Amino acid sequence: MKNLLTIALLTLGSISAMAQSKFNVSGSVVEKGTNEAVISATVRILSLPDSSMVSGAATDATGAFTVKDVKKGKYAVKVTYIGYQDKVIGLDLTNKKDKNVSLGVIAIDPDSKLLKEAKVTANAAKVQVSGDSIIYNAAAYHVAEGSVLEDLVKKLPGAQVGEDGKIKMNGKEVNKILVGGKEFFLNDTETALKNLPTDMIENIKTYDRKSDLARVTGIDDGEEETVIDLTVKKGMAQGWMGNLNLGAGTKERYSNRLYAQRQTENAQI
Repeated sequence: MKNLLTIALLTLGSISAMAQSKFNVSGSVVEKGTNEAVISATVRILSLPDSSMVSGAATDATGAFTVKDVKKGKYAVKVTYIGYQDKVIGLDLTNKKDKNVSLGVIAIDPDSKLLKEAKVTANAAKVQVSGDSIIYNAAAYHVAEGSVLEDLVKKLPGAQVGEDGKIKMNGKEVNKILVGGKEFFLNDTETALKNLPTDMIENIKTYDRKSDLARVTGIDDGEEETVIDLTVKKGMAQGWMGNLNLGAGTKERYSNRLYAQRQTENAQI
């Protein structure tokens, strides 16, 4: 009986420790000097020491933000907004006990060099955070002409592509690739990586969604899958696309690969 009681107490302690292993990080962003709220500033949580993005959020109409479910560890919090200097502060969650961690008021400085510049140039924002989604602007990442999706994904911060075609985004394995919210060749991410041309892609969105079973039944089973959702440029969602690779060598050595796809609004052939 005494042993059972000890096991029960240890189990409860483990559950309690697990419940406290994730934190909600909040704060607000204002302009230094005026203390006016900075709306739609991007707040990113970056892991140390590799600076890969863990999560993020955008400030609301009052300048406030909350980043949920951040695991224990040491991070850098980076605040960015057009026309202001980037702000980076440290965040140590290794010994925190309270689940809710406040960073208080973060004041960012207007970029005087940018304000004095008479010529206005447009630079494509590389990353945006919208709700639970991270959106990468394909135009902001340079790839060679004729390249495929794999070449673009490898350039995204926090992305890893294995030799077997498996993708990880910020440490999470990507289960599926979607095109316009629709599944592309079911679970075959390698086909999409090797064949979809980058010049048709406008942006890449990554997010967690409920499992297939939960979405079909409407019953939340607590399981989630990480997906990549591609937004195709206007006018390129329909038509033919394909790749042809040929190679030849000595001693009758050769290689060939042909891929062709017909894309419509309702079907992929």
